Amino acid sequence: MSLKILLAALAYIIPTMPYAYVWHMVWFKKKYERWQYFGGDASVPLGFTSMIIQGIVLSFAYAILPIEHNSFVNCMYFTGILGIFFWSSHVVAAMAKHGQTRTKGYLILETIYLIGQFGMFDLLLNAVYVFA
Repeated sequence: MSLKILLAALAYIIPTMPYAYVWHMVWFKKKYERWQYFGGDASVPLGFTSMIIQGIVLSFAYAILPIEHNSFVNCMYFTGILGIFFWSSHVVAAMAKHGQTRTKGYLILETIYLIGQFGMFDLLLNAVYVFA
């Protein structure tokens, strides 16, 4: 694995873990419990495992794209497109499957969360390819 792929994976994993934990389990825990977001029994280790897998997959995906990797615009397209994909498979899918999450509050909160998550990843991924 190249250094840039490793750094890109870490650029996703390291900020996403505390951000996701604090957002869902501290700042807005009562709202997520009301929406039954955790299904009654959240597993933080499994959540962190999913973020590790996501970071590795996203870093490989960016590395193999036939584009100029140190372009801020290309990085924004990549993280924007994947952010929308995550939003559709995470937020919209949850709303489709669970009536408790079918609220304007859930839609707004999770949308803001994912904008923050992929915004951070965009800036750090770009830094990896420009400065590393």
